[in-house]
Amino acid sequence: MKIRAPLHSIDVRGRFAYGLVFSVWRGLAVGRVFTVPTNPRSARQLVIRGLITAASRAWAALTDNQRTGWDDYANGLSRTNVFGQDIKATGFNEYCALYMLASDVGESPVSDAPSTDAPILVTDGDAAEGAATGEIDVTWTAGQGGFVDIWITPVLGAGRKARESDYTHNSYTADATETKTISGLVDGGKYGVKFRQIFANGQAGPWTQETLNAKSS
Repeated sequence: MKIRAPLHSIDVRGRFAYGLVFSVWRGLAVGRVFTVPTNPRSARQLVIRGLITAASRAWAALTDNQRTGWDDYANGLSRTNVFGQDIKATGFNEYCALYMLASDVGESPVSDAPSTDAPILVTDGDAAEGAATGEIDVTWTAGQGGFVDIWITPVLGAGRKARESDYTHNSYTADATETKTISGLVDGGKYGVKFRQIFANGQAGPWTQETLNAKSS
């Protein structure tokens, strides 16, 4: 293959055979080795994809009045995106979010939008080192009903702060349990932990977020 053009003025786009891909990035012509995109298919990812599909189909099956109710519900709420900005979600977004959360904890999704906003923080929620080496305990005062949704990061290096992308789902634990012990962690390792209340209709309260060390020996 030969490409001729005046110096620094070449413009090549697209894929050549199976080796190189050419494109423009920030006004510059660039080339890279062609790779086949990955499609992770862990058990958890397949569950989430299935819930997204089911939620979209369920939305299409709602009545016009029900969809209007979800739009009104969304107008009264505010969400924070990955950049920390307050944004307004659509009725479809809010419906799917609640549908997926309710389904994920084994509850029946609701068709009509809730009449009230999501409740406050998990009552007296706290995270502290556990009783045994490599454990962290998440505790709360039971009584609000539903489940507590718990997420944790991998062990964090010295001076490292947890990013939102670091968190992975740990468990949904029934509110009545009052304590969830996360075990199998690094002896004295530092972790980011966050948790929130999930109610039977799929509504979620705000996050309680902690950075702490697991029990050391």
